[in-house]
Amino acid sequence: MSDLFGLRSLDPAMLASTPGVKWQAHPGRLAAWVADMDFPIAPAISERLSALVARGALGYPNWGPTPSPAGRLFVERMNSRWGWSPDIERVHDVADVLQGVRIAIELLTEPGDPIALHTPAYHPFLNSLREMDRRIVELPVGADRLDEVESIIAAQRPRLLILCHPHNPTGHRFRRRELERLAEIAEAAELVVVSDEIHSDLVYDDPSDAETHVPFASVSEWAARRTVTVTSASKAFNLAGLRWAVMHVGHAELERRLRSFPDHFFGAPNLIAVEAAVAAWTDGGDWLSAVMGVLDENRRSLVDLLGRHLPGARYTPPEATYLAWIDCSHLGEGEAPRDIFRERGVEVSPGPQFGREGSGHVRLNMATSPFMLERIVAAMGGT
Repeated sequence: MSDLFGLRSLDPAMLASTPGVKWQAHPGRLAAWVADMDFPIAPAISERLSALVARGALGYPNWGPTPSPAGRLFVERMNSRWGWSPDIERVHDVADVLQGVRIAIELLTEPGDPIALHTPAYHPFLNSLREMDRRIVELPVGADRLDEVESIIAAQRPRLLILCHPHNPTGHRFRRRELERLAEIAEAAELVVVSDEIHSDLVYDDPSDAETHVPFASVSEWAARRTVTVTSASKAFNLAGLRWAVMHVGHAELERRLRSFPDHFFGAPNLIAVEAAVAAWTDGGDWLSAVMGVLDENRRSLVDLLGRHLPGARYTPPEATYLAWIDCSHLGEGEAPRDIFRERGVEVSPGPQFGREGSGHVRLNMATSPFMLERIVAAMGGT
């Protein structure tokens, strides 16, 4: 089998020596927790950054008017890839997706206000709402539960909806019909929607549906006016440490308030991060296709691996992301099976971190080689 980018031939000793938090925060354990990939960086990115450093071109960039070149490329990419045409005048560079989400929360709501999101939820969103003294309104995940979503929103009257699209940690893919219904519910409740679409390049092919990712802002005229879209190249191309994301503000009042702040109030784009994003979105397609091939193999093989090493664990292959949401409650390991897996030498993300629905669950990072995934699951099973 071809391994053009070295995705299938990872060296366990080299991974263990990787300086990032994934492998160094819990030394001695196999790392399958934080959402970083184990794969080598895309050659298009490493070559572009190497050339930048070789030229000594690390001074103030000559980019012209905002947004940065990556922000401008975001507009082109959304149009060519998903058929959505964002307004370039409403594009803002930010440090990461979480900063964009927090800006929207801070400027559009007040302490004590209710904010809705699907649970289990990406834990930094939950932590942000608690730290900012907002009240969490929990929504169920799934197209078949939209009636429940509508009832909860009507009863709780949240000011804002944080949409993790595709969904972390479950890997749920929101299809157009579900998004259109969600937009109708949000319109009736006069919500603003903050759509985190950082996993949009990590959607698996579905022969029954030609559409892969549908930007929430594209589903209706109302959604276009009430959606704040935040995304980045960082998740699909493993660039989280470089700190760059893009925020498109369809909501007129939030755009006005953002423009009222002085230049650089929210920081300025990182030169290297912008160049990396441009390289990824311009020349990283072959690498990403190869990565998706390995991830697709891993998400499918995990069914058999769990059956062999953790019989009783319940898992549905995700429709997007490289994160496996595994129900271990039938294994008799209590509310936090992560502790048992730690004792067996594997670090996974504990389910309760993602909210009440996470009891008895773990989130497993599958962005590694098939060999390493098998080694991780075998260790989880105690072999």
